Amino acid sequence: MVAITGAQILDDGNPSGSTRAIEESNRLQRIDELFNVLKNKRELWKQLNPGREFPGVVILQVDRKVQALVVKSVFQTAAFAGYPNVSFMVGRLGKNG
Repeated sequence: MVAITGAQILDDGNPSGSTRAIEESNRLQRIDELFNVLKNKRELWKQLNPGREFPGVVILQVDRKVQALVVKSVFQTAAFAGYPNVSFMVGRLGKNG
């Protein structure tokens, strides 16, 4: 589960990047910190499941106030890291869920 809330990008609740660089540059870009986390998870899964095809599923939980460019960058980063299957959850994130 990758959550995008405000300026933070979280992977399973752990900080995995920021939206600020994307917003400031106003261009689509790979988020290196998130890419590395997802790539390492994929490699670990493959080590623990030899011979099986990696399912490559990630769920993006997106605050509805997040810019589309940020969502596209996270989506593209997940795909680059080997996660071709992406599902979306959109809503209001924060203290009240």
